[in-house]
Amino acid sequence: MSLNCVVIEPSALLEFRSKRVRHDSYHRINSDEIYQSFFKTHTCYDCMPKSGKVLLLDARLSIRKAFFALVFNSVRAALVWHSSTSLNIGLITISDFINMLIAAYDEKWNSVETLESSSILEWKQDLLKKSGINNESNNPEIIQLGPEDSLFTAISRLIKYKIHRIPVIDPVTHNFLFLITHKRILKFLYLYIYDLPQPNFIHQTLEELKIGTYDNLIVIDLQTKLIEVLRTFQSLRISALPVVDSEKRLRDVYSKFDIMHLAATHTYTNLDVPLCDILDLIHDHNTHQLVTCKMTDQLFELMDKFVTREVHRLIIVDDNQHIVGIFSMSDLMRFLVSTFENFSRTNSNTSTSNSIGPVFEGEPMDT
Repeated sequence: MSLNCVVIEPSALLEFRSKRVRHDSYHRINSDEIYQSFFKTHTCYDCMPKSGKVLLLDARLSIRKAFFALVFNSVRAALVWHSSTSLNIGLITISDFINMLIAAYDEKWNSVETLESSSILEWKQDLLKKSGINNESNNPEIIQLGPEDSLFTAISRLIKYKIHRIPVIDPVTHNFLFLITHKRILKFLYLYIYDLPQPNFIHQTLEELKIGTYDNLIVIDLQTKLIEVLRTFQSLRISALPVVDSEKRLRDVYSKFDIMHLAATHTYTNLDVPLCDILDLIHDHNTHQLVTCKMTDQLFELMDKFVTREVHRLIIVDDNQHIVGIFSMSDLMRFLVSTFENFSRTNSNTSTSNSIGPVFEGEPMDT
């Protein structure tokens, strides 16, 4: 017997063969459908970080402490746990902080102490009451995913409900695993981006693809009062606003996450200040760089910017820094899903006898 032999367990050999089959199958799929196959055959579990911060807040915690927890942990949302029923009853996000500030402002800050001392559960129930929703039970149906749900399902739900994050819950233990977002899914895809066949559209420009928002753009200037900015966030359900100067050129971007600075510095009781005063405090204009793009940029370049620059949106500008449009990560994922659906319908109408079909259906790939 040779001393140079290698012993391979049957389970390891089977795993090796299945990986090779899946890798070979990538090259048998129409390149314009490659991301569809990738998303459909990878699960939320595959996308879960090996290590990360999980923020779970008790529903009895005060609103004030809850927002400080978001600030000090540098997270945008936390899951709320109702101990009496042992259930997750939803998320607390920056949007809740905005709603609280607007409510206190409209009541001339007479109720700010009550709002600060109220628990998350009381705040949630008060919002439901004002919305005319009768929810006496503490067992609401929240939007969630399981670890075995595909990334394609995750993207579809994010788009359908127009939300930025969905909690992934273990169906057996009901433990909260992590929050899945467009950003996390895109970063996961990016790990394999150079190993996958490249679709034709990835080298097309924004001008050719017509992705993004170009009409009825909402912008603010440096003199806009902070309360007006908060009302815009609340009414339009957008996550950021471009800030322009007197010549309508892009000066900065104010996002929902920047509002957490108010909680960190205890300066949220004065919402009549102009935005320029706030921006001077949170952004160092000597080092702060805006991430922008142009209509002539290719889609692959923009995907790279989303991942490497850690941004959720790109402001489309011309050569004079005038705003042309906005291209968000949600726009990108919506385009990919709609593109896949269009390609699938086209291919189903022109399919031949040697078409492959969903080769990876039910075959999750190791990460």
